[in-house]
Amino acid sequence: MRIKILTFEQPIGEFVMGVMPVKDIIGVSYINRREFDQVNLDTRGGPQREKSETRINEISKYSETPDATFPTPILLGLPENSYKIDGDYLIIEPESQVASIVDGQHRLLGLSKSAFRDEYVLPVVFLLDATDEQMALIFAIINGKQTRVSGSIIFDLFNIVEGRNPFKTCHEIARALNSDENSPFYRRLKMLGKKTGDTNETLSQGTFTSFLIKLITNNPTDDFNRSRSNLPPVPRPNAILNQYYIEDKDEIILKIILNLFKAVRDLFPEEWIDPNNFILSKTTGYTGIMKAFPEIFKTGQRLKTLNYEFFYNVFEQLKIGFEKDNMNFISSDFPPNNTGESKLRDLIIVAAKVVEVANTR
Repeated sequence: MRIKILTFEQPIGEFVMGVMPVKDIIGVSYINRREFDQVNLDTRGGPQREKSETRINEISKYSETPDATFPTPILLGLPENSYKIDGDYLIIEPESQVASIVDGQHRLLGLSKSAFRDEYVLPVVFLLDATDEQMALIFAIINGKQTRVSGSIIFDLFNIVEGRNPFKTCHEIARALNSDENSPFYRRLKMLGKKTGDTNETLSQGTFTSFLIKLITNNPTDDFNRSRSNLPPVPRPNAILNQYYIEDKDEIILKIILNLFKAVRDLFPEEWIDPNNFILSKTTGYTGIMKAFPEIFKTGQRLKTLNYEFFYNVFEQLKIGFEKDNMNFISSDFPPNNTGESKLRDLIIVAAKVVEVANTR
């Protein structure tokens, strides 16, 4: 198959652009989806999210309307030695399925169901000699900024990128907590933003990491770009755990988060394991705790401890306050919105102050 092309380069790599009938694009491409391995409790595969039948059907139906148009290029990654360039032509074996779809899977799947499939010719951009790292990075950047893709997938894909960066640190901490049998989050995180069938999964990886990363840096994009340029991270004094990140001590960040949530689980065991009746291990509970964490951390710094016992004492005071005011981790006390999260945050901060006063007399 010979495709007339234009060539261009961008910082991430070399590209060629042409036009192809839908059936030919389908013949040379394949979808490499990101999946969660329930045995190894880790993610694997390529950059693509799970397909949406609703989206596919919408595109298929739209393609059959009189004014249908698809001017945006399909982006494909061509691995090394899977193609040839002959002057102004790209040569690929037809029906070879060698090109990984980086962006545009739903358009292709929708058009493949269209009654007018054979009438559509689409612009196509190929990334030449594409690596998994490049394709993951392109997908994460395009979809993280422009379309509604699960934040869990975006964080997970940044883990493929070589080099250390805040996104990867947060993903590794989430993965470690989700796979450790002694962790409060063991099998509790939806690692790609969707359930795997385990009813214990109450919190998405995206939610978990979006609050954790704020503790590490208040400018993750700049830190990521510095990493890609082989520049050292710069201090982010407004992020309470930033110093550990700068010193490459991610294991300490993991230990602190583990101490924090082990104390929560041990003091409120029923509320932690029962997400159907309690909000503690769901988004409202987690968010309220993480919003309070900077003040808890500062208290621990002043008391010169961030061990399990310190966090236990803080949440023991919270429990005493709950019992006094006849409260619990239920939606009527903590509504599933910013009001409920902020209320929990404030109560935890008060508990931390009580602990500090008691230990400084």
